Amino acid sequence: MKAFVISLDSDAARRASMRGQLESLRLDYEIFDAIRGSVYIDNPRWYDDTSARRLEGRSLRPGEVGCALSHAAVYAEIVKRGIPWTLILEDDAVLHSALPAILSAIENGVGMQGQIISLSRCDAYLPWTKERLWGEFSIATPCLVKEGAIGQTVGYVVSLDAAKAIAEKNVPIKFPADSWGHYRGLVAFKGVLPTLSVVRQNTSFKSSTVPGGVRSDFVPYSKTDLLMHGFLTYTYPGRFCKRVINRLKLSRKGTNHR
Repeated sequence: MKAFVISLDSDAARRASMRGQLESLRLDYEIFDAIRGSVYIDNPRWYDDTSARRLEGRSLRPGEVGCALSHAAVYAEIVKRGIPWTLILEDDAVLHSALPAILSAIENGVGMQGQIISLSRCDAYLPWTKERLWGEFSIATPCLVKEGAIGQTVGYVVSLDAAKAIAEKNVPIKFPADSWGHYRGLVAFKGVLPTLSVVRQNTSFKSSTVPGGVRSDFVPYSKTDLLMHGFLTYTYPGRFCKRVINRLKLSRKGTNHR
């Protein structure tokens, strides 16, 4: 399976980490130069701030815009080349040794066209859809997709039909790359189990999409967390509450700095 690694051209350490892992696993890969959001965030052709504030309850950060543009550019490249199945990785990924076998199983019939398959996390799923994938790993249909049950874009597989369906959905950028709920109805979702096992993020690398850049280790979300995220992100009352909360935070921050 073809792999694209999204990476800024200046991130030599991250690129070296990815090359070492992918070559050790003997995977066919290309480094895909990531897009710097700071260059495009003021251009309405590439970033729609009004829609972002309506959908997410806030403006997106430059790193989020660049990340989303980069993933959209990879989808366009998949469509252009007509690649049936593609592994998409971000350059802070940590890969399990079973990854090649899992990708082979997906290509050879476990996966279906029109699907996006999360290799990173699948925190809530429909138990009756679970089926053996390879070794200790299974594949299942995530529930609570809108609520973030398969959040994160550090590692996932996309079929050609799925890439075609979403290639232009988020251009100009209106939501972060991992707000998968906005793609419901366009693609089908699957996730690999156990969650946070096949591909996980190296949190020692700083993030360009998180304020301050520092991340804690990832843990599975509870259903309460997922439902709250879905309420705040995908419902009108929730987005209104999020805007109010953000305004209160800004107001308190301003008061504390006086």
